[in-house]
Amino acid sequence: MRTNFQNLLARLLLGLLLALCFSSANALPLFSRQTGQNCVSCHAGGQYPELTPYGRYFKLTAYTLGKRTDIPISVQFVGGAATSTNGNNGTGQAHQSGKLEPNYLFLNVGGKITDNFGAFSQWYYAFDEQVSGNGTIPNQNQFAADIQDWRYADHYVGNDKDIVKDFIWGASLNNYAGATDVWNSSPMWMYPYMGSTRNYSTYGLPYNSRLSAYSIHNPGYGVYGYVNRNFYSEVNLYQSGGSGALSWITYPASNSNPNNAPVYLQGLNPYFRFAYQSDEHAGHNWMLGFLGANINQYSSCNTVADSSSYRGTAPTCSGPVNAPALSGGTVKYQDRAIDGQYQYLVDPHTVTAQARYTKESISDPTGILYSNPNNKTNSFMSKVSYVYNATYGAAVAFQTFSGTSDAYYGTNAVTGANLNPNSTAWIPSIWYQPLQNVRLTFQYTAFTKYNGGTINYNGLGTNASANNASWLYLWVAM
Repeated sequence: MRTNFQNLLARLLLGLLLALCFSSANALPLFSRQTGQNCVSCHAGGQYPELTPYGRYFKLTAYTLGKRTDIPISVQFVGGAATSTNGNNGTGQAHQSGKLEPNYLFLNVGGKITDNFGAFSQWYYAFDEQVSGNGTIPNQNQFAADIQDWRYADHYVGNDKDIVKDFIWGASLNNYAGATDVWNSSPMWMYPYMGSTRNYSTYGLPYNSRLSAYSIHNPGYGVYGYVNRNFYSEVNLYQSGGSGALSWITYPASNSNPNNAPVYLQGLNPYFRFAYQSDEHAGHNWMLGFLGANINQYSSCNTVADSSSYRGTAPTCSGPVNAPALSGGTVKYQDRAIDGQYQYLVDPHTVTAQARYTKESISDPTGILYSNPNNKTNSFMSKVSYVYNATYGAAVAFQTFSGTSDAYYGTNAVTGANLNPNSTAWIPSIWYQPLQNVRLTFQYTAFTKYNGGTINYNGLGTNASANNASWLYLWVAM
């Protein structure tokens, strides 16, 4: 029944995409139609999802600029071919070796609802998605709630003599830590922006900190303020998902879904963000920021039962397959990061650069996930891009991650020694954007280190370069 529903939904979304294409070849996505602005006004050089100063302002004012549209819907399509020798492949990874196939259909709903309330509500249908990073189950088609950001905002404008000349404040209901951010150096919005459902090497490093893209997937609510378009602060609290009134925001995660368990958190878990945004001068602007999160996470009874490192008392589990193992304790993550962004936006040139350094402490005294009671990780992510005339673009990213050796990262097949997560990747890309809402991109992920080594890192003769991946894809938005 569920498979039939998902297939029907995919056909409906595809039909809507085709209808929009044929009914209005010049139609722009939802927010562009609402504001009457072209895509370049909000996105630097047309690079969705990189935001310009206007794009940041639009998001912070709750997506309410412009006139409310009669049909507040747009769709996106991503399809392409991913190719690699090894590439983080899971079971059933037969379709990732250079075949041109659909990857995602996105449905975007929202925009201006009232003068002070708006939303960015994104849902997706993933084709043949790698639902298990360990390859324990075959890839599956999946319909899910993607990024949800429902906001209320108000705006005060003073005069030149006031200390506070401009003040935007608001509140958000969202489902990812960092989804509310307006800078592309934050974990949720940093390059690479599109990856293949069939090959996770297209997203970069095999491991990352807890404060990373799509990691803290929980119902969250918070407040923010932006003073004089320079000083920004935000605090959000995240709770367990999968049940209750907010279960829709993390759909289809539930404790009865064997392939998609909720993220169970202990109490309310804080995420914070502070930033200084410069004024614009001759097309230049920059930002420096500080962000972090404290996450106390339970695991499911299934995870604890399968853990070879668990040292706690056996949890009592009599509920659904993914019931939380509350008596097993929590894994505690403390993440702190500094980040920065630079933009040069003068037609026809667009130059953008982002960087972020993250330090993480992990405490797992009962061995739920990690063999060590305490671990530390450090990561650095950076990207530079250039776009000419919002049509031709190129980018290169450098990513590196290091941390303590632990059985969580695997063991050497010969010596049995614990591996470490130390990995380094370069990710260049080039793209051609003939229309504002159509982009053809070729991206390559090259690993110079993987899981702690360059040559034979796992004792099975596997080199880091075996995980390299190419990714040719088409993005269309209507």
